[in-house]
Amino acid sequence: MSELGRRARDLLKELKSYGPQTLSPYNEELIRLIFSEVDEHNAQTEAIVGEMRRRQQEGEEAQTDAYEATATTMCLHYECVKRNKRLLLIYMNERMQRLRHMRWTQRALPDAQKARCCQSEIQFYNDYSRVLSTYMSRLEGVGMDLTLDTKPPKDTFVNVRCLKAAGEVILSYGRATILPGTTISLPAEEAEPLIRDGTVELVEWDDGYGRNKQ
Repeated sequence: MSELGRRARDLLKELKSYGPQTLSPYNEELIRLIFSEVDEHNAQTEAIVGEMRRRQQEGEEAQTDAYEATATTMCLHYECVKRNKRLLLIYMNERMQRLRHMRWTQRALPDAQKARCCQSEIQFYNDYSRVLSTYMSRLEGVGMDLTLDTKPPKDTFVNVRCLKAAGEVILSYGRATILPGTTISLPAEEAEPLIRDGTVELVEWDDGYGRNKQ
């Protein structure tokens, strides 16, 4: 009881310390301790209620000071339970939001992040990924990959610098060879996956009129 709400606060601080684009390891032990704390508050509340009922049945008159102290104690336990539940929900919701973001930006859950998830989170990611894929499919959905062009493109083609060899790739307009150090022009939607996996990087260039294009 000397650590009222501290465990739940530490749980959120741990998640925050890993940055907004990644997950902290799922802290099952700390979550178990928080649930134990909630159970303890509930048990204390039930004990107080039981004692009050006993006194009523025995016809004891409630003293004003004792009644106020009892009411204050019950309110404390109740607020502690609410706070712990609220922080746990924030923790779980934030982790789910980050998993959704990874599906949109990386398409697959990286092994390093998967190792930090509990089984329920992995199941959530798989279910979300399946629903999103179905929605984007040609047969059952919109027939469009919505994970491309997360930012509105300024042009249908973009210039990219090759960072690592990828050999010959087949594009919508033909074949292209990606060699380190070379700069090529690619359709924006086809360059997006290559930019994400680090094969190429976007190049800004001046068109002669003082305007930077991407």
